[in-house]
Amino acid sequence: MAGAQNELSVAERRRLREEERKRAAGARQATPAGTEVAIVELANNPRNAREELEGLEGLAHTYSESGVLQSLAVIPADVFKAAFPENAHEVGDARYVVIGGNRRLAAARLAGLKQMPILVNQKATTRKAILIAAATENVARQELKPFEELATIEELKAELGTYDAVAQALGKSAGWVSQRRRLHNLQPEVRKALEERTEGMTIELARDLGKIKDPEQQLAAWQKEKALAAARAAEPGSGKAATGKPKAAKKLPKQSGDSAGNEPDTTKERRDACAAVVAAFEGDASRLHIIALQLPTEPDEAVALASHWLGEAGIGASALSLPSLTGDEGHERQTRAALALSLAHCEVHLTNVGPDDPAHARAYLDWLATHADYQAPDAAHALTA
Repeated sequence: MAGAQNELSVAERRRLREEERKRAAGARQATPAGTEVAIVELANNPRNAREELEGLEGLAHTYSESGVLQSLAVIPADVFKAAFPENAHEVGDARYVVIGGNRRLAAARLAGLKQMPILVNQKATTRKAILIAAATENVARQELKPFEELATIEELKAELGTYDAVAQALGKSAGWVSQRRRLHNLQPEVRKALEERTEGMTIELARDLGKIKDPEQQLAAWQKEKALAAARAAEPGSGKAATGKPKAAKKLPKQSGDSAGNEPDTTKERRDACAAVVAAFEGDASRLHIIALQLPTEPDEAVALASHWLGEAGIGASALSLPSLTGDEGHERQTRAALALSLAHCEVHLTNVGPDDPAHARAYLDWLATHADYQAPDAAHALTA
């Protein structure tokens, strides 16, 4: 008896799959790719990961002025309902479900448009395929917020079984998925800062903080980074603390100048060149690292200066944080941080020692002149800058 039940179950599943295939084929023949359909025939994807559709007014204005140039990616509503019966009531009597372009559809409705161009996805006929197609659309267009990306990853994992399978389906690396999963570990205060885009918080920093499992250490690391961001944002010389009177962030090392403390032009030009290198350099900095490793520089001063440059470059001082160096992920940020730290060691040493160490000074200035838009002055002038 059990064998007969199993046979019947297999046959039933085959029959349902064949019906799905026929429905999808019929829908594709009824509506050729690239055609326009009435907006009332389109339904937003009930499983869309995007919680908020932002900037609709501006997009609606563009549509009113210029029309819609980019087609929506859709699947037949019958196919969607068969794959997601729990969401069938949300689709209603629509003919198609949008799996790529829900924001564009909302803006078109706001603009009062009557029709939209569509492209019917001919392969997404199963639950798994529809989820992957919708996720790929959103991820490829970078339309998801960090926690929406995380929710998409978890939904795919529930369907595909492993995070490696999720990465493969999205065309991403396992590290890409792992970085986003770190957001699970964020404390409520840190999570709120990321959601509200608090000053000093970036997605890169949030992922680094997510590597810190201890709640108190994670919060302390965030408070330190927030204080650094506030110090960078403050007016030069104001001395104001951003949040009451916390422990002051380390100041940038002083630069030699006149009795009034004015920064000499040569030092400013040199450090401007350093900031530009941190932001854009793509070559091999091995020679610079060799020079910097031989310098007896005060570490805190170098870290403060490097943090300043990394902040200006939009990379974030967290790239220098020791808890963020426990894995291979974030390699590009760490490479950039190492570059900034080596430059900072050389700069601090040149400021503090100058003519007392001409060999290292010349080696550093030669590297900077070779790899940056910087022309070193004559040796005597450079060593007293």
